[in-house]
Amino acid sequence: MSWPAILASLAIVTLGGGLSVIVVLKRLAFIGQGVSHAAFGGVGIALVVGLSGATMASTIGQGAVIIAFSIAAALWIAALSKRSAGGSDTAIGVVLAVSMAIGFILVQIASERFEAAHEGHDHSLEGMAHHEDSHHAMEEILFGDVLSVTPNRALVAIGASVVILAIAWAMRRKLLFWAFDEPVCGAFGVRTDRVQRAFLIMLALSIVVAMQMAGVVLASAIFVLPGAAALNLTGRLRPAFALSVAIAIIGAIGGMLVGSGAGMPIGPSIVGVQGVLYAISFAYGRVLK
Repeated sequence: MSWPAILASLAIVTLGGGLSVIVVLKRLAFIGQGVSHAAFGGVGIALVVGLSGATMASTIGQGAVIIAFSIAAALWIAALSKRSAGGSDTAIGVVLAVSMAIGFILVQIASERFEAAHEGHDHSLEGMAHHEDSHHAMEEILFGDVLSVTPNRALVAIGASVVILAIAWAMRRKLLFWAFDEPVCGAFGVRTDRVQRAFLIMLALSIVVAMQMAGVVLASAIFVLPGAAALNLTGRLRPAFALSVAIAIIGAIGGMLVGSGAGMPIGPSIVGVQGVLYAISFAYGRVLK
């Protein structure tokens, strides 16, 4: 593996480990799943407007559209959770289903539009290159491809992780108050709706960053497994956060070694190793502790 891929992976899993405890405590795992899958709708919009990731400007534009759509999906879930009869489960199901449907429809429209524009020139170098770029962009979004991370994209992943963790640290007291004792937050001047929206936006941004490593399918797991494993091992706050980050990093290193050695995709390998660590922590917490 290249150094950009290694550094990007470590930055992303550290971000996941840092937020994971709150995600688990507030039972936001499925919201993460909903946001990661909803991002596919952003992919469809990007492709329809011609942002396939073929150039640097196109890549930046595509990322901006996906981020905007993911944040909108997270806020939509939060709003629906308070108003729908089924609560957050129903809200997540609605947003996930609608966003995925929008994504698939728009991807099909983009494909048909391109074919119509290049009718009779399907075998041109330009046509083949565009098709290849679009297919590669779709594959990266769905399954991730950390090995293709360039130094610039690694810097973006590292920078985004540092900024999000810094914001979370600055908001730590409000976040922890909200996570542990939401019903009495209002009495102490903590606006739970604002804290929730802020955290969901951070989570949405984090998932978009993680998608380049693990894709839509597995990105949310990076923000669940470390925290869940840590809380199996301890009920104390500070050790839980420290263990969550440690488990995330150990899982990343182990996943990279396993994936590289066995010739398997790195993102799924990291999630797989984190899953094994969760199973060990579960066994310890229930049997040996």
